Amino acid sequence: MCRGKWNKQMCLIMLLVGIASLLYGLLSFLIIQPEGHSQNTLLGMFTGFGAGICAVAVFRMIREKVVSKEKLEQEEIDRQDERNIAISRAAFSVGYCVAFGLIAVLIFLFMGLGYPVPSYICLAVLYLTAGAAFIARKVLEKKM
Repeated sequence: MCRGKWNKQMCLIMLLVGIASLLYGLLSFLIIQPEGHSQNTLLGMFTGFGAGICAVAVFRMIREKVVSKEKLEQEEIDRQDERNIAISRAAFSVGYCVAFGLIAVLIFLFMGLGYPVPSYICLAVLYLTAGAAFIARKVLEKKM
């Protein structure tokens, strides 16, 4: 989302998604008035996530108006440069490996602490990310 091409239509879609999430979190909190801590936290996360997406979309809209066309075109050329793409992919690969290792550590940590449900959730996430990486690799190998 942050590195992709942001045009006016994408900014408007993200702004609408952010507003929807923000309003859902706020209105649910005001109407339901949850008593549990976890429900309050979840509604706060919806509100914060929506506000963050709105801020990014508004910032990108303003930036497109302020920054010159030449600079925007140069940034697009830099973004599509093969060297920068290779660097980004290498960085994402390292990030994936670190996240994979951390989730594996969390699985053992939760089981050691006697929390099987979070451990099973982490295990499911681990399998999903490994499966997604495997599928992405096969798809990219066919394209190359």
